[in-house]
Amino acid sequence: MKLIYILSILFAFLCCNLISSKDILADNKYSEIEVPDGGTIIGNVKYMGELAAVGLNLYRGWELSDTSKLNSEKLVFSKVNNGLKNAVVSLKDITQGKKTIIPPVHPIIDQQNNNFIPHTIAIVSGTTVDFLNGDEQMHNIHTRSARNQPFNLGTTYKQRISKTFDYPEIIKLTCDLHKNAYAWIVVLDHPYFDTTDRNGYFEICDIPPGTYTFQVWHEELGNLEKEVTVRPKETTTIEFVYSQN
Repeated sequence: MKLIYILSILFAFLCCNLISSKDILADNKYSEIEVPDGGTIIGNVKYMGELAAVGLNLYRGWELSDTSKLNSEKLVFSKVNNGLKNAVVSLKDITQGKKTIIPPVHPIIDQQNNNFIPHTIAIVSGTTVDFLNGDEQMHNIHTRSARNQPFNLGTTYKQRISKTFDYPEIIKLTCDLHKNAYAWIVVLDHPYFDTTDRNGYFEICDIPPGTYTFQVWHEELGNLEKEVTVRPKETTTIEFVYSQN
């Protein structure tokens, strides 16, 4: 009976994770078309919550709460403009658009000073990611994924491991040897996405004209959505604001 109870809890936990991932991911039948008159969306994602009003110590040009310093880049925003780093902006339910290009140069996630660098990457399905170990000590890479094949592999100094992610999913990476080290891979099934930089800026280009729902995912703050009209060969500026007051 105890075993059945434990398995029930684990099943419920996995279901919750899958539902949260589906908030920004979908198995669309995406088709590639020519986009001769595509528009561009540029924008900014900001954090205006309670922490933004507090005087915090500057940390490599970013602002982190004391809790965040222990958890890598869990909540990082700019002191200059409150721009939020590591948010993934994408189009929701887009079914056709520009050609999907698998990058010939693999994105890299390195382990340095017992942290994953970068903390968050967004990739199109089918992309291969290279995992490195830049520390002169043992690490491991442990993925908790439901659709892509999970793996748990030890790494040594300067070792490179390549893994391909074929299905849309939000995947958390951890190092079992260093409990505070973790990172995120957001896999999408279309090419219309970007990850915000240190000042919260993003850019998405070559979008077929029309009205779309743009969405933001952030590991700590959740999801935001906004409907935006993309006009032919025009650049439109938008802003997303997370507020926790």
